[in-house]
Amino acid sequence: MTAAHDSDGPQGIELLSTDRSDDGLTTAAIGLLAYASADIAHHVFGHGGACLALGGRVVSLSSVFVDCTLRGTAIDLAGPLMNLALGSLALIVLRLAPRARAATRLFWILVAAFNLFWFAMQLVFSVVTRTDDWAWAMLDFHMGAPSRYTAIVLGIALYLLTARLLAAPLAAYAKPRARATRIVLIALGSALLLASATVAFDHHTPHALLRSAIPQAILLPVGLLFVPERAAALATVSQAAARISFSVRWLIGAGLVAAVSIALLGPGFAIG
Repeated sequence: MTAAHDSDGPQGIELLSTDRSDDGLTTAAIGLLAYASADIAHHVFGHGGACLALGGRVVSLSSVFVDCTLRGTAIDLAGPLMNLALGSLALIVLRLAPRARAATRLFWILVAAFNLFWFAMQLVFSVVTRTDDWAWAMLDFHMGAPSRYTAIVLGIALYLLTARLLAAPLAAYAKPRARATRIVLIALGSALLLASATVAFDHHTPHALLRSAIPQAILLPVGLLFVPERAAALATVSQAAARISFSVRWLIGAGLVAAVSIALLGPGFAIG
């Protein structure tokens, strides 16, 4: 016997029927927009914004690299810290708007996921490999092995904490668990699609697809794959989120963001 549906009502709550799935295109659009929020926050508002705020000029700003006429720790760390800020804001929004529509809440869940996982995993990767934003900052401050090990432990702890914090809001989409797993896989797939399509137009960064686009889209937020299991353990049928219905608005929004990303962040552009 199936439960009655209130497609995507104002409370976003329904008894979930297991014989109907979320609309794949709309779910992909939401995932694409969530990933784009992390990429834009990191490169455009983070590195690019800090460069301009400090009086520099952005020689080239793309989806994987920002070339500024200035160098310094403030610019290096502005990218990941912007991810931390946006991811934290998304968690606050989820807390303050528990009755938002199912599609809207899913968007903020994925915004928190892409941004916070990006922040935590990049911290670990950067310190371990001694490359990228955090490694350059630590070099500037002459931080030794104890500080490096502390940063690695902190990054891992933040990654695990992020997975734990995301499980509760995702639980509404995890009855059955296969639903949450499908959502996560679609979100990661759309992130990879946007990252690959955008970087395909980058002629300035050698091997950008393997070195930057794929890690950003898949490796940094890989923790998303482990959230559905914990979310399913917290899920109840009575609190299941409404089915994600086909939405022209989400598709148009994703299409516009993808077009701008490919046209501007792909080849890169200068500011100032």
